[in-house]
Amino acid sequence: MKRLYIIVEGQTEEEFVNSLLIPFFTSIGIHNVSPLLLSTGSKHKQKGGGLNYDRFKYNIESKLKSEKDIIVTSLIDFFKLDTSFPKFEESKKINDKDKVQRVDFLEKAIAENINSERFIPYIQLHEFEGLLFSDTKGFDYLDKIDDDGREKLYSIVRENPNPELLNDGLQTAPSKRLNDLIPAYDKSIDGPIIAIENTLATTMKKCPRFKNWIETLIAELKNEKNYFVY
Repeated sequence: MKRLYIIVEGQTEEEFVNSLLIPFFTSIGIHNVSPLLLSTGSKHKQKGGGLNYDRFKYNIESKLKSEKDIIVTSLIDFFKLDTSFPKFEESKKINDKDKVQRVDFLEKAIAENINSERFIPYIQLHEFEGLLFSDTKGFDYLDKIDDDGREKLYSIVRENPNPELLNDGLQTAPSKRLNDLIPAYDKSIDGPIIAIENTLATTMKKCPRFKNWIETLIAELKNEKNYFVY
């Protein structure tokens, strides 16, 4: 079976892959799954930080060249996506209120630009933190949230049956809401804990684009060619 590498933007996503995705894939007989933190600094040696397309492409193509029997995918945010990504300006012409078509368009543009059957691009709509609003259980686990903040978090969950569509404004993005409502919110620690408590099954049930990505990877790794290929 091919090895799967998931290119991630930061340590939070890296821990999410390690804590939730790897155990899930292992449970269905898919092994050899690894997260790879993007090299984004000078000469691509530093880890984490901002992401432009040249650096993103460098990471993808370097991994594809280094090994043959692999699949490479990405887990990056649409929120604040750099304008250097292929057809970014063209994507802004798409009149799609919830941005789904725009993100689909950008993923296709990336796939065409990198042009490898072994690469499956994925952009999280709107950002990773949206997945954390799939359930209230994760917020129950954190004892540093006061009653008012917890109720506001519950309300966001109740009012958004698909948390991937949570507003991407600077003041209303999922990450902004978490920082405002959870005292001393630590993205790299609290984020994965919330995701674990919510469970991957619930997250997939509530987040259709995320679920489709996981199912696409499963189909590729198990050689079941019944999914959409760019």
